[in-house]
Amino acid sequence: MKIVILANDNVAYSGILSYPILKKFSKEISGIFIQDGILNSDTNSSDLFNKVKKKSGLQYAIFLAREILNYKIAVFIRRIFHMNKHSDDCYLDNNSNLGKIFDIPVFKIKGSIHDEIWLNKINDLKPDLIICARYGEILKKSLLTIPNIGVINFHPSLLPKYKGLGPIFQALLHNENEIGFSFHYIDEDVDTGEIIKRQKIKTEKNESVSRITIRVHIAGGYELLSVINNIKKGNKKTEEVIQDAGNFFSWPEKKYVKKFIQSNKKYIEFRDFLSLVFYNPKKF
Repeated sequence: MKIVILANDNVAYSGILSYPILKKFSKEISGIFIQDGILNSDTNSSDLFNKVKKKSGLQYAIFLAREILNYKIAVFIRRIFHMNKHSDDCYLDNNSNLGKIFDIPVFKIKGSIHDEIWLNKINDLKPDLIICARYGEILKKSLLTIPNIGVINFHPSLLPKYKGLGPIFQALLHNENEIGFSFHYIDEDVDTGEIIKRQKIKTEKNESVSRITIRVHIAGGYELLSVINNIKKGNKKTEEVIQDAGNFFSWPEKKYVKKFIQSNKKYIEFRDFLSLVFYNPKKF
């Protein structure tokens, strides 16, 4: 089976999600396409910070910036001090570098994935399956119809709940007892499509959004191995359709960020950064 990965080096923890499949299926992955920008090619880190600050306030924008910086700094520290080890999967890096390590072609997109040059490149690779590892751009029919099996997305919520942005923040804000992640086939809407697998994770009292998000990506990366193995065996079974439209969120309004903070919930802590610097998935 030929696989293509769509990824983003500017999204925290995306390398954690993709590492298990890059390690296991490196010979079957034809290429990794790295997104230009964060949400799309017109949105860089500074643009995103200002957009979030306007909608959600400075505090929430700083939360997001710290999360991305923590991840990038931890990746840099582990790389220069040779702390990464494939044993026990104690490896933290971005998708571009992981592609080089596993001898997988890496294509850094300029513009949109829907530009003719990139659609032609993906068509030439003739993928059976495309996997989105935190790729931010909304995918269109011109791309979705290329692989004969489909395009799979990871979303850090138990769909159809908390579609859209910041799902773990929203789950904590709404005092959810159950938090987890989903794998689903992508259609032309956002976080819809047939659900392949959902998995709950246990959370600890007063656990930060950042730490839960890291753990969700670790668990999701290993579960993705099972999803791919089942597809390779011809098992394309999806979960029973839930007759619930769910809910969709953009960046939170300032009043909800204030409510989150006043309820003594935590978005990010210094220990989250340390756990990345001394990354070991078994310790999560």
